[in-house]
Amino acid sequence: MNEMVVKTRHKVFLSNPVPMFCSKIDNSAIIISSRGDELTIHIKTRKNEDNSKHLFFDIYSMLYICLGAFPKIESMMFNERRLDIDHLAKKYYTRESLFRNDLRIANICGQTINQAIIDKYRIKQQEPISSLQYLDSAGYDSIVADHRITLLLHIIDGICDAQNTVLTAIRAEMIKKYKLNATQQNNLKPDNLGKYICKAYMVTNECLFYYHRKFNCEILKLMHISQYEFLCMLSDTRNWNSHFLNKKKPNRIKDGTKIVIFFEIVHYMIRIKIAKDIGIKPDEVSIKEYYYTVHDWILDILYNRDDALKSKIYLDNKRRKEFQKAIKSFPICRTIDFQQKG
Repeated sequence: MNEMVVKTRHKVFLSNPVPMFCSKIDNSAIIISSRGDELTIHIKTRKNEDNSKHLFFDIYSMLYICLGAFPKIESMMFNERRLDIDHLAKKYYTRESLFRNDLRIANICGQTINQAIIDKYRIKQQEPISSLQYLDSAGYDSIVADHRITLLLHIIDGICDAQNTVLTAIRAEMIKKYKLNATQQNNLKPDNLGKYICKAYMVTNECLFYYHRKFNCEILKLMHISQYEFLCMLSDTRNWNSHFLNKKKPNRIKDGTKIVIFFEIVHYMIRIKIAKDIGIKPDEVSIKEYYYTVHDWILDILYNRDDALKSKIYLDNKRRKEFQKAIKSFPICRTIDFQQKG
């Protein structure tokens, strides 16, 4: 029996610790638990070193899908022999800005790491998932925003591998739902460009619009756009940036701030879609807080307002500022401040 032990680190485990659990995958025993910000993955297996690595990296990708970042690998041992961790594929080195608690969409547990989940992950087209992981890597940190969002929008094409019959039904659903006129219907014609907006609808309707409506997120209201306009902005941005079409795309996202906002939203909903497709049930409490945080972020950066906050993090920050302001208004605090200035 061989043993692989991998120690990883992510600050999310401080607020969301992982109690020890065991799963059986490929006739191998998988034991996972966290202590502080360190997560240990212990694999007991009859596989050789290379096949044990393949199994580990499948499990590692589940961590990425659930957390939005690959936890940093601190050490990797096989039968007590230290393995090289400095020359892994570049996608496994997530950039620092993505080590955030708010990006978690599911807990690390036996329901998210098991044989059934791994099997579904393995049969799913890997290129779009790998592309997302590379886009999130430290190596892509300096990529300009408009190129970054173009790459992200192409990933929708890959994760939504729908047959023409499905896309035809989606087209009919969109025409009815959004009451599209003849010109708008022409944008959904069954060519490559028309297929894209239908695919974007499939991902967005399930992974953004559903939660947006359920939790009254009001993100689109703040941006003064409808659901259909949101989809057109995704489609026009992808199509124009990719093909530099002579035909103008009026809904193309050009403003830098809006590109960043759209990137955050689309990136998050793509991970939700991947998770659902492989059988991971997303944590709706986390999703609600994330979309509320996006709402409050938009309220702040576009309108410089904090009067209609929804997220816990922004509300807590506002209360903290109000408390600090109130403290400073106390006579003793004014005296101390005056003496310090003196």
